[in-house]
Formats: sequence, structure tokens, C-alpha cells
Amino acid sequence: MKKLVGVLVLLLVASTASFGQVVATEWQIPFLNSLTGAIASIGEYLEWGAEYAAAEINAAGGISGKPVKVVGVDTALDPQKGSVEMAKIVKDGLVALGPVPEPVIMAAMPIAVEAGMVSITASTSYEYAAPYFPWTVSWFPATKERLSPLIETWLKQYPEIKSVVQFVEPYGAWPGMAAAHTVALVNLKLKEIKIDVPTDAVTFGPIVVKALAQKPDAVILACNAEKAAKIIKELKNLGWTKMNHILVFSSADTPELYGTGGKDIEGVQIYNYTNDELSNPRWDAFKKAYMASHKNTQVPSLAPNYYDAVYMIKEAIEKTGVTGDLKKLKEERRKIADYIANIKGFKGLLFEWDNVNGVAMTKPTYIFEIKNGKKKLVFEVKPKI
Repeated sequence: MKKLVGVLVLLLVASTASFGQVVATEWQIPFLNSLTGAIASIGEYLEWGAEYAAAEINAAGGISGKPVKVVGVDTALDPQKGSVEMAKIVKDGLVALGPVPEPVIMAAMPIAVEAGMVSITASTSYEYAAPYFPWTVSWFPATKERLSPLIETWLKQYPEIKSVVQFVEPYGAWPGMAAAHTVALVNLKLKEIKIDVPTDAVTFGPIVVKALAQKPDAVILACNAEKAAKIIKELKNLGWTKMNHILVFSSADTPELYGTGGKDIEGVQIYNYTNDELSNPRWDAFKKAYMASHKNTQVPSLAPNYYDAVYMIKEAIEKTGVTGDLKKLKEERRKIADYIANIKGFKGLLFEWDNVNGVAMTKPTYIFEIKNGKKKLVFEVKPKI
């Protein structure tokens, strides 16, 4: 799909009907996203998912009979720019998507909160979303509650594991995810060797040598995809053979991991929130379209999130009778916030879930193993409600 880059102040294009009533003729949803800069490749597929949802909704008649349009607002990974753009959106906006990523969330979301406008941060952790409730929702439960059982499931496959090295890059939500991994290690009484991965690192031999000197039995990678792939290659070069004793965290499950890692990542395990092996008409069509427009690469873990967010907005508007009347802006913003905070049986792209006080509580997570360059399911881990 064509990427939309621009600045949109209003969520809706309005026309004046009889008796001075303002009604929406097109629902426009601003998406504060990083479309240029260091994570532009991530921003692209997040945008793609949202635009795909909009196209699908329009083909089925729109939202309350009116077309919807997702409009990308580029923050270029700059918190100041994100704040400036959010300040424009909240003047008349009904609802928005993003911001992306965490530094921009922390800078721009307080502006949405002050204005009382929902902006759905669907690609971050609970800890970054929760301070801004009820004006956003969390796509995931608290990180420790979500990830520590998952890591324990992975480790229990291999009772011989006694020590684990964890490579951690200090970026966004990743240290928090690594901390949740640590909870699992503590619960299982395993030794952890933590290795910092500098954000500006380009070679990884020295830190891999440092890690292997501790004679670990397993490896967890909490760093970006290209770094993860290069660390795995270094591990193999230095004699590592137990590839299924390496676990890659979800944020590194992107095309860069497979492109850089090649055959060296065969047998490595990965955890993620999406499952390519599931099948339903919407998900099958989404996968086919994504792969056709992205050189046959598998769908990244976060690509469905803003697809689902657009549908969540659609349901909130239609179920609460939101009209887009600017005279009712404050009231209708609140209707959307209240509805999505406790949405029940929401029909997402892969599965249904419930929000409880702003938190998605019923989504499973998955552990995969890479075989012939593709992920094959090993475990589904369901949340304990």
C-alpha cells in the first residue's frame, strides 16, 4: 500500500447539514509514527497494517456508512516533533493512533491526556501505556505477568540448563522485557549472566567472547534484529551448537533477523504474539497481501496491531453512536475511551480478546523454532486469568 506521509490536524472532514449540525463525511485517523529515521522499517509495516484495515473497512461500507482514511504523521523518532504534531491533532481530533516509539509516547501522550483524546499506543508495553489510561489502552498485560511464564515454558524444555546469558540493548521497552525474563530465571533458580549490547555497536565478537567465558547453557537475546543475528553468527563461529538453547525476543522477529542471520539462525527459538500457522479468512488474506508487498517475508509480530486498532475505533464509533459533530467533541472522545477500555469479545485479526480497565487480558503468546527459514510452532502459552 502507498505510504501516507503528512500532517493532519483534524480527524474528520466535516460538512454542515441542516440546522447547523456538523457531520462526518470521511473519518480521518492520524497515525503518529516513525516513518523516517532509524526504525522506519518498523514504522512502515505498522502503517501498512492500519492502511490495510482502512481499505478493508471501506470495501465493506466504511464506518457508520462513511469512508475511513489513515494518515501517517511522521515523527522521525523525534520526541519534540511528536509533541508538536500531537498538539496539532488534539485541537479538533476525535481519536488517533500511536505514537511510535516509546520516547515519542512519553513526550506526546501527556498532550493527548490533557486534551482528553484517545491515542492508541498498540505497539508498546503495558508499562509505557498505563500512565496514560483511560486515553489509551495496552495491547498486552503487565510485562512480568506476560513474559515470565513464557520464558519458564521455554526453559522447562531443557532441564539441563543451569545458567543463561542475556544480551540486553538499552532501548525503549526492551530492558523491561529483559527484566521480565530475569523473573523467570529467578523463579527457576537459574544463574543469569547479563551482557549489555551498546546501541551503537557494529561488531560483537568481544561481548560474545565475554559471555562464553562464563560457560552458559542458554542464551536470550533482547536486542534489535540485526544485532541479534550478528550475535548468533558470532556464537556459532566460536563453537556454539545448541541452537534451540537460543531464544530471540519478539521485537527482533523482523525481516532483518532472517536476512542477516541466514542459515546461521536455523534451530533458534523465538517468542511472539502472532502465529502464522493460525488460519481464518481475514488473517489468511492479510498474510497473503503482506507477503505480496514485502518480498514474500513473513508478517512481523507487530504488523497486525494497528490493523486491529483501526477496527477497535470502528466498533467504538458505531456502538456508541459517535457522529463526528465537533460540538460534541469532548463527549464523543469520552465515549470512545470508555468503550475501548472494557471492550468484550473484540474480534481481532488472529483471535478474540477482552479489555479489562484498558488492558488486553486474554491473548496467547507463542514459542517457535526456525526451520528452513520459517517459524514452526513449539508452544502456545495462554494467559492465566
